[in-house]
Amino acid sequence: MNADREPCPSCGARLGGRAGCQAVFDVLTAMSWTNPVRGRVHKMVVDAYAMQHPEEYGRSAKSYIRHLSALGCLIEHPGDHRLYWATPSESGPPIPPKPALLSKRGEITIADVREVADDELFQRAVEHWAASVWAAYAPQHDLAKGFLAALRRVSKL
Repeated sequence: MNADREPCPSCGARLGGRAGCQAVFDVLTAMSWTNPVRGRVHKMVVDAYAMQHPEEYGRSAKSYIRHLSALGCLIEHPGDHRLYWATPSESGPPIPPKPALLSKRGEITIADVREVADDELFQRAVEHWAASVWAAYAPQHDLAKGFLAALRRVSKL
């Protein structure tokens, strides 16, 4: 198999295995700091990617629920920046136990958005990717929504 076509073991993107997938993520996140249009979807890139790679970005229950609930917030409560940035603290809601990892984490991957050159089309492609990941996590929506509701109550948002 050609090394650059090796699938990522977490998301399946054919970008050169896990290392190639991570390299594409690193490039896209760096671009968001230099391009305001791409920067608008930076959080979606991070949280969609994290939930397609929970072995690395969701090792602890806290990081898992944070990325899962953040993705849900972005999809179901767009523009609610206060809720998105509310961070679980010692006085915050209890962190629920980490659920079992899903094997299917969305039909769209970072490979599908990486070469979109037009900034506005890139933004829409990322939104579509994030929605695909969120849909794949339907069995865990109640967990994320419950955590967001508790976070909203505790943070008085």
